[in-house]
Amino acid sequence: MQQCPYSVGIVGVKNIAQLNLDRSISPFNIQDEFALPNFTLEQVCELLAQYTNEVDQAFAPEVIENIHKQTAGQPFLINRFAQILTEEIALSKNETIQMAHFAEAHTQLLEETNANISHLLTNIRRNPRSESILMRIASYETGIRFNPDDEIIDELATYGVITKGNDRMCEILNPIYQQRILQAFKPLVNGLEHEYFPQDTHQDLVDYVTSTGQIKMDLLLDNFRDFISRAGFRILLVPDTPKEFVGQHLLYAYLDQFVQLIHGHIYLEGQTGRGKIDLAIFHNAKKYIVETKIWEGPRSYQSGKKQLAAYLKLEGVSEGYYVVFDHRMEPEPRVDTETIDGLTIRSYVIPVVQEVSSQQT
Repeated sequence: MQQCPYSVGIVGVKNIAQLNLDRSISPFNIQDEFALPNFTLEQVCELLAQYTNEVDQAFAPEVIENIHKQTAGQPFLINRFAQILTEEIALSKNETIQMAHFAEAHTQLLEETNANISHLLTNIRRNPRSESILMRIASYETGIRFNPDDEIIDELATYGVITKGNDRMCEILNPIYQQRILQAFKPLVNGLEHEYFPQDTHQDLVDYVTSTGQIKMDLLLDNFRDFISRAGFRILLVPDTPKEFVGQHLLYAYLDQFVQLIHGHIYLEGQTGRGKIDLAIFHNAKKYIVETKIWEGPRSYQSGKKQLAAYLKLEGVSEGYYVVFDHRMEPEPRVDTETIDGLTIRSYVIPVVQEVSSQQT
């Protein structure tokens, strides 16, 4: 007796109507379509607790919280994180998994190639419009309204790159995806790498690290401001970079190079949302948080400081750094250090050259 399946379930990221089916087969005899939600923090705790109960190796609570925060509950990323932490990092099973191990695993996840990340990068490169849309979502508070009828937004949502926020605006799904997107669009060579630091800077960058191994973030960001001023119109010549986002690309490249040289870790921090990019540097058991935005007016500038202070308090960090790129034709550079709710905020408004003058071409 010949048997045939009673029903077939197709699990994937595409809608059933988008499948390339033989036209003699109707795509409409389906019972239902459903979406699989991401894991909640409680579910991540339960998943990792199963490992702890089986092996008797514990995760520090802040590690679990940061895994969920960095992945936004995306199942593959959570399981890959756990796999790296429990199988690939040389760690005794009697030792609790701490934030230093998390930072190491996070760096590995940002540098490796796997099927999930490969699909992410393939999908964001399908259309040249993707870069400007994704960077605008990340960089501007005004953001982009989630419009499923727009071809690019529909594709990015279908492939799990963006989602619709509670305010009906586009959001990048999680910080790991956002950082891989930044890395994907960042030029391999921008031509300014050898000018990041003054020529008399020591090769091991001891000028920017104290004798106890703490980063002198004020001095490091002061130098970045001076570097942008020294580079002038040449930042507009950075290849394959829209000029409205060149400031963020250069800051990320600058801090990334510094962190690699001092053997630290850098990753995006906090909920991605829109309008800001929070960079966290983890070095010598200390976290440094740098928030970067594009100038959208004095009210937005001031509110950004309060948002950063609230986030610092949540993270238990006493000081933070706020870098705003001013693209106006008549920018107002400034540097301020102030105390907000008992926390120290050092703020920079850095002018970004808008065009190459005829005398410089």
